[in-house]
Amino acid sequence: MRCTSQIPAGHELALVNLRSVSGVIVRDIGDLSNPVTRCVIQGVRGNYFRFVTATRISYIVSADNGDGAMYVADLQTGKTSLVRSWSNGGYLYWTYAWSPDGSMLSYISSGDQIAWHVRSSSGDQTLSALGSIPGRGVDPDRDDAMVGFSADGQYVALEETFTDSGSGKGAPFQVVRLADHKLVYSRTDGSMATWAGKGARLFFRTKAGVESWDPTAGAHLMIPGLFWIRPSPSADGLRIAYTAADGTGNHHVGYMRLADQPPAANQLSFQPRTGAAFLDSTLVWYQQESLCSAAGVQCGLGGAPLTGRTYIRDLVTGTENVSIITALYDSWPRVGAS
Repeated sequence: MRCTSQIPAGHELALVNLRSVSGVIVRDIGDLSNPVTRCVIQGVRGNYFRFVTATRISYIVSADNGDGAMYVADLQTGKTSLVRSWSNGGYLYWTYAWSPDGSMLSYISSGDQIAWHVRSSSGDQTLSALGSIPGRGVDPDRDDAMVGFSADGQYVALEETFTDSGSGKGAPFQVVRLADHKLVYSRTDGSMATWAGKGARLFFRTKAGVESWDPTAGAHLMIPGLFWIRPSPSADGLRIAYTAADGTGNHHVGYMRLADQPPAANQLSFQPRTGAAFLDSTLVWYQQESLCSAAGVQCGLGGAPLTGRTYIRDLVTGTENVSIITALYDSWPRVGAS
């Protein structure tokens, strides 16, 4: 890891790969017209990079035999520390999230059985045993696993579509209050979830469309018929970007404004696009797909082949520009953090 300059307090950051540049880059995007590379991470066989805080990042190193470990790298000191390690990790070991202030970690452990954990200065607590994962195919447009903390840091949520939850096993969709680890909401369906807004507002996909839950109002349907894929909240928590399949084999990207009454789905591009994610509060990054109806293009589960071209959409100006970011791992600040 090599950092060429200190990260100024309050700046917006992104963990990315850049075209024709090796390594994972900590990119300062406070001024997108003049972005600055703060750090370059090279020589690490890691993946699943996340911001713990603005100056600390985590990543996972895994082996073919299922062994793995999570590390945290301090961008100011250059030191790396081990968070946890495992043997025969199996599946879903990459599903993890940090609380808004970076003091707590939620993750899924795997092996013969799947379990949901929260880790803090008080220790590592198992919140739920989820059962085993049966052998079957995976549909990237339907299957998902997520853990995450509410913006106020008072709740943590889990959703996953992989385990075979039987008698005595935890539900595949749960919300737990962190103060006492009490289960406050659960269901047997629901996927593609994210926290957004202020306080504790969870948004997720069901067979009816996009629903939301909060500890006061409970759950209710927000946008009927919207079956979003891997929603991404803006840094200020006011919007959610998403991808949706169009039925032809291609995908399109859109976003929802939480302040709209009633909330509505706003399509960002009529061209094939996928992997929508917020870089900050108003900039959405996404990838271009090949057109499924084009000669020689083979479309299957998960959509069409990617072209290698990526874009950034500015929601303020409404413009779409070609991006040199080829992969986006995470951005900072996240919802609830500063």
